[in-house]
Order: sequence, then C-alpha cells, then structure tokens
Amino acid sequence: MDRDVFIWSGLALVAAMVATPALLAGGFPLLPLFFAGVALAGAAHSGSRALVIGVALRLLSGGALRTAVVVLGALMLIQLLPIELALLMAGDVLAYVEVLAAVSLIAANTRVREVRRGIGRRLDRWRRTATARVRRRGSRSVRPVRPRSPPSADDDPSGVWAFA
Repeated sequence: MDRDVFIWSGLALVAAMVATPALLAGGFPLLPLFFAGVALAGAAHSGSRALVIGVALRLLSGGALRTAVVVLGALMLIQLLPIELALLMAGDVLAYVEVLAAVSLIAANTRVREVRRGIGRRLDRWRRTATARVRRRGSRSVRPVRPRSPPSADDDPSGVWAFA
C-alpha cells in the first residue's frame, strides 16, 4: 500500500465517521458522504487523486483563498447580528428610560415644592397657635441671676496634697 493511498483512505474513514451519527439518526449527510466518496476515489485511482489536488490548489490559491476566508469570516460575523441588534434595541430602550427618568424627576421636583410649601404653612399655623397658647397662659417673670463670688480653694474638700 502506497503512502498516498493510505492518506486518502484515512480521509475517507474520517469522513465516514463524521457521517455515521447522522446516518444512524435517520438523516442523510450529503457533505460528509461526498467527501468520503471523493477520498475513496482518490485512494483507488491516481488520476482522480491528481484531479482533486489540482482543483483544490486552484480553488485555494491567491485571491480565491482570500475570498473564501472573507466569506467565512462574514458568515461567522453574521451570527453576531442578533446580539448587535439586541444591544442596539437595549440602547434605544435605555434612552427612553433616561428621558422618562428626567421627566419624572422634573415632575417630582415640582411636587416637592408644593409639598414643602404646604408643610411650611402647617408649621406656621402650628407655631402661631402654640405661641398664642403660651401668651394666653401668661408670661412669668424671670428672676435675674445674681452674680456670685467663686468658691475659695480652701473650702474645696477634694484638694490635692502637694509635695516638693
């Protein structure tokens, strides 16, 4: 058995192993079975092998390889489109929430001013009634405080002994 035949047989075996779970589940995996058939043809016939290698080299050389990589990258990035749309929508919703919060704060500030005025009026009314009650009871005269002389240090029983 030649080295090339061994490699192509291994490729056919790998493609068959990839197709097996789908076949067992009742499906028909076209791409893995196609690769298995091409690999078996390459293992059996050297002309088929040369044809497959030539076509693969032509497809994957230069601009074609670059195009394939760009298309593959675009296909991978298109998977992120729902996430980007969700983030875009979340940003719009966040903008709406910010506007709602600003309007709510403005309304709350207006309401707080009215509540503060009402509380101030009630406190003024309460203060007036409390002052009127105190005045009705009459005011007492406060005795003036007479200045006293400070106590002498000799009279202090908690004096400290001093040693020199």
